Amino acid sequence: MAAPSRNGCETRSRLRAVLTRAVAALFAAGWLVFPGFGLIDLSVTWDQSWPRVLEAGWGLFSTLIVGAAFLLVAFRPRSSTTAVAQLAVATISLGISAAVATEGRLVWLAALLAVQSAIVAALGHPARRRATEEEPGWRRAPRPLVVLATAGIVPWLAYALHMWELNRRDNPVDVTLGIDHFAVQGAVALALALLPVLAALRTDASLFVCACAGIGASYLGLVSLAAPHSAGGLTRGWSLAAIGWGLALAAAPFARGRHDA
Repeated sequence: MAAPSRNGCETRSRLRAVLTRAVAALFAAGWLVFPGFGLIDLSVTWDQSWPRVLEAGWGLFSTLIVGAAFLLVAFRPRSSTTAVAQLAVATISLGISAAVATEGRLVWLAALLAVQSAIVAALGHPARRRATEEEPGWRRAPRPLVVLATAGIVPWLAYALHMWELNRRDNPVDVTLGIDHFAVQGAVALALALLPVLAALRTDASLFVCACAGIGASYLGLVSLAAPHSAGGLTRGWSLAAIGWGLALAAAPFARGRHDA
């Protein structure tokens, strides 16, 4: 009698994994295309007829911070712990931006992300629990990662505060779904301040999280460097700093082996 029961559990587990993959892929597609506009906004970041930095910010948030997390679950359900943690940071960033920037319609986007994240978290719970039992995530982080995470907090928070202040002036330069891009730009900056801290706290998530945050910061700096007068852009010095910080952050998890040795 034990074998049928075990086979039944295995079947349900496989079906749950398939459902988790399908739902995560569907959510990812939504953020990459509609209503997230991630790939669409990134496609115009080199078109001078668009507010390039603001388009890059929205596109990076929807693709690298949100869409990539859902894709991670779709391709590897056992990594849902990492994905859900990053999605939580994204949701918190949107919620805080909606409040501080007084951008009411952004609340609905934050609520949508919160619901989707909760669904993925619930579906991926058994696989996430097994993965956590196999490889605990709480370890001592590599020193370069701790240094980079600490160094990024103040500059990115300062940038977020500036974007929120511009949003409160109610003089939109770029609007999507009725949402001023300055508010989402603030959410990007807040996420870039928080994600490295998450990576330092949970080293099992550091490789993926640092890659997303590092590439995002470097790309934002690159677009700002190429379009210095674009709304929401960083200065030349800060653009170079963002590129360097982002590249170093993406490489930081690889220092773990040397640190452990």
